[in-house]
Amino acid sequence: MLAANSAAGSCNRDIPRGGPAKYEIGGRASSGSQHAAPRHCYKHTKLQPGYIRVLELQPSAAADVGLACRLRAQKITDAPYEALSYVWGKPSVFHRSIWCVDEDQASSGNGILHIGGNLARALLAYRRTDQARQIWVDAICIQQDDLDERLSQVRMMGDIFRNATQVLCWLGAFQDPATEEYLALTAIHFLREFNRDQTKETLSSEEIASDRELFKCWDAVKAFFDCEYFHRAWIIQEIGLARRAWLSWGRSDICIDWSEVAHFVLFLDDNGASVINELDLKSWVCNHINLVWSNNPDGTPLYDFSEVLHWARVHLSTDPRDYVYSLLGHTSAVVDGQLLIQPLYTLSTAEVYTNLVVNTIQRTRSLHILAFVDHGEEPNPMGLPTWVPDWHALNLVAPLRCPTFAAAAQYGSVAVEKNARGKPLLRCRGAKISTVRAYSDMIEPKELAITDYTTEMKKRLPFLLDRIYEQLVLTPPDQMRPSADYFISALSFILTGAFRGTAAAASGSARDQQRADCAAHAVNAEAMRATCTSAQSGSFLGSLSAEERKQVETLASPGCATQIVQDMTWTSMCRRVFITEDGQLGLGPRIVASDDVVAVIPGSKYPLVLRKTNATVTVEYELVGPALLYGFMDNEVAQTSTGTFAEQEFCLV
Repeated sequence: MLAANSAAGSCNRDIPRGGPAKYEIGGRASSGSQHAAPRHCYKHTKLQPGYIRVLELQPSAAADVGLACRLRAQKITDAPYEALSYVWGKPSVFHRSIWCVDEDQASSGNGILHIGGNLARALLAYRRTDQARQIWVDAICIQQDDLDERLSQVRMMGDIFRNATQVLCWLGAFQDPATEEYLALTAIHFLREFNRDQTKETLSSEEIASDRELFKCWDAVKAFFDCEYFHRAWIIQEIGLARRAWLSWGRSDICIDWSEVAHFVLFLDDNGASVINELDLKSWVCNHINLVWSNNPDGTPLYDFSEVLHWARVHLSTDPRDYVYSLLGHTSAVVDGQLLIQPLYTLSTAEVYTNLVVNTIQRTRSLHILAFVDHGEEPNPMGLPTWVPDWHALNLVAPLRCPTFAAAAQYGSVAVEKNARGKPLLRCRGAKISTVRAYSDMIEPKELAITDYTTEMKKRLPFLLDRIYEQLVLTPPDQMRPSADYFISALSFILTGAFRGTAAAASGSARDQQRADCAAHAVNAEAMRATCTSAQSGSFLGSLSAEERKQVETLASPGCATQIVQDMTWTSMCRRVFITEDGQLGLGPRIVASDDVVAVIPGSKYPLVLRKTNATVTVEYELVGPALLYGFMDNEVAQTSTGTFAEQEFCLV
């Protein structure tokens, strides 16, 4: 994030390839190209501690008049101002300039400041015709070639956006106004109409595809959420802390309040998972902003900082350290009155990520941050310990969820040490439950919904429940084969995290209803097979006795197959179902393998999948990731008789 040259405040002819970052501490790429240096370059005056600069954007009734502003130093609460939130743009976009004058040195403190093309278009769009406008703009208000100032201003960033009268969110200019303006107006109108009565709107991807006009509306919505703006890491804080955020697309008057967008995407995530997947809508990226800033009824954050980081990791940042630093304005980043980590750019990314985990574990006495480890097939390029989440890596999964805990919320004994190779290791104590015997194919959300036999057979993994039953149950040893009732009960629990809609479904009538939903999914799949004369019975119902099959069909009668698809879409996405040596079903990471150990460790809400290393001196484990294990999600280990599950130490590397 720290760059040698800056897009704003520099008279240098050469712009670094790839561009500098947004705050030069912020991870947004600057736009720029090489051009002759102007004769008079603006130089910022020194900023006093605790002060910010606000620009007074000068008015103009003519669009072709150059940009000009007056810069004023003030404390955040001295005078009202708006804040601009935007994307710097791509390096191929030509640089523009703005004439700047210091309020206190009007005669001598003036000159030209280079800015990115996207910022210039935003300022032109928001410039008034008849009066000046007070706006805080990072690229102009921060002296980019002063390291100390950049660091101090980044620490104030949360307060800057929190105290702005409103945040102006610039989604970007139209590249083709003739078509994009209509697209923008269509998308915004549809969002508002949808929000007025969401219960009447269809959330069937089949109906959307068959209605040409409706499809055009959803296509415009897709273009809206494809805007690069929504996919940048820093905007999460800029929108989330705003008193009010207005999103403008192409023109300042083509706009919508963020609260309207937030309402729309929340409804879609809760009720339209199949539509999101079929239409490839990026609305869920915006809903992650909702989730980051969700609160409990008492106003405290709903999620701790580790989960906040997880929701934000799908956004983009040039500097991987900013996946952490860009969210330090969040309330959950403060524990016992102190930030969990300070924004120091002298530390490597690996040091930042590791220090954050260590600090979080020690200050919260919790191992919950381990639940956000999500490894790919390839080794981590930074060499992170396996128990440290890589917030920069491609993330494919939603956080696990479950209304109950596998173990106590706080640990009894945990230590962070270094092994003989000087690498950090985590020592903790818990109980080994079993080892993995077999696992299913990775679940892909687009393959969950069942429509017709022809469509189903085109899927990579048709008839998912049958496939899971075939891979995990219809395999030796036969004596460990679970009953049909157990299979339905376990699968409906682990694939959904025991949530039906937004309500807990771990016990009682809600649990019974979700079991019925899962059975209905299986029965519907079997009925679909019957429509094809050449199709054979499925692996699940086709292998049951007549009595067991009748029991499943009876269970399915009050169930809703489409509801179970909605409920399991996000939890099961890009994970695998596994079965242990003693016949327990679980949902684990996509890299789970046979012989992996499943352990329950106090301090971790979820069971952990561990893999023994080849270490010869001591027994060490790699953390594969978190899991759901049916029958062990409500503190059962602590409630069993002494000796059933012996406590042991696990050394994680």
